Amino acid sequence: MTKTEEQFRSVMQECRTLFGKKLHDYGASWRILRPSSLTDQLFIKAKRIRSIEITGTTLVGEGIRPEFIALINYGIIGLIQLKNGFTDTVDTTPDEAMAMYDEFAKECLELMLRKNHDYAEAWRDMRVSS
Repeated sequence: MTKTEEQFRSVMQECRTLFGKKLHDYGASWRILRPSSLTDQLFIKAKRIRSIEITGTTLVGEGIRPEFIALINYGIIGLIQLKNGFTDTVDTTPDEAMAMYDEFAKECLELMLRKNHDYAEAWRDMRVSS
C-alpha cells in the first residue's frame, strides 16, 4: 500500500465514522435532498473554508478540517442521490446507507489511485487553498 493510499484510507475512516454517527442521530434523512440542495451544502462548506482562510478567525470554534470532512461526506451523499434519486420519505436503513457509503468511497479510492498514476501525484505540490 502506498503512502497516499494509506493516508486516503485513514481520512476516509474518519469521514465514515462521522457519517455513521450522524446516521445514528438523524437516520438517512438526507435521502429527501435534491441534488440542488446538496450542491448548496457543498457551496456553503467551501465558502466557510475560504472565509476562515481569508479572515483567520471562526466564531463557531471549529476549524477547516471539519468542513473538508463535510465536503467529503456531502459529496458521497450526492453520488448516492444521483444513483438512487431522492425520495419524499426516508427509505434507507442505516446498514444500507453505510453499504452505499462504502461503495462510493471505494470508487473514489480507485479513481484517485488511477489519476495519481497518470498525474504523478501533482496535487501534493499544490497549495491547499487552490
